[in-house]
Amino acid sequence: MTERELRALTDRSQEDGFRAIFQQYHSYVYAIIWRRICAAASKEDAEECVSDVFAEAFLHFAEIHEGALQGYLATLANRTAIDCYRKLTVRGSAVSMDDDTVQSIASEENVAEQCEEQAVSSELLQAVRSLGEPDATIILHRYFYDRSASEIAETLHMQPVTVRVRMSRALKRLKTVLSASGLYGKGGFL
Repeated sequence: MTERELRALTDRSQEDGFRAIFQQYHSYVYAIIWRRICAAASKEDAEECVSDVFAEAFLHFAEIHEGALQGYLATLANRTAIDCYRKLTVRGSAVSMDDDTVQSIASEENVAEQCEEQAVSSELLQAVRSLGEPDATIILHRYFYDRSASEIAETLHMQPVTVRVRMSRALKRLKTVLSASGLYGKGGFL
C-alpha cells in the first residue's frame, strides 16, 4: 500500500490503518533497530524497541506530514535504538585488566574485519540508493529481505515481469557503480 492509501484507511478506521502501517513497516523498522543494537541486545529488546517506535508514531500520527511516514519511522527507529543501546551498555560491569577472568572473556571476533565489512556494507547501501526509486527498493527487498519478484511486485503495485526486468537492469547499473568505486567483487558482491 502507498502511504496515501494507508492514510485513507486510517481515516476510515484508525485500528485497521495502524495495523496496516505496522504490517507494512515492521520489517523495515526492525532492521534499522537490530542493526544498531545487535551487539548488546536480544531479539526481545529489539521487538520492544519496535513497539516503542510504533506507539510513538501512532501517538503523533496526525502531526506526520504526508509523504514523510517512512522517513519519520526511520528517524524514530534510529533514535529509539540508540537510546536502547545506551541503556543496555550502561548496565555492563567493568572488569579489571589484572583479573584472571579477562582471558575467559576474550572474544574470538575480528574487530578489524567487522569494521571493514561494515564500511563495505555502508558503501554498498549508498551505491544501491544511488540507483533511485523504485530500483533501490527492488534490490533491497530482493537481497536484504529475500523476497521474490511476485512479493516485491505486490508491495510496489507492479507486475512481476516488470520487477524482474527492472531488477536485471538495476543490477547491471549497480555493477557499473561498484566497479567505479572499487567494490565490485569485494566481500562477495555481485
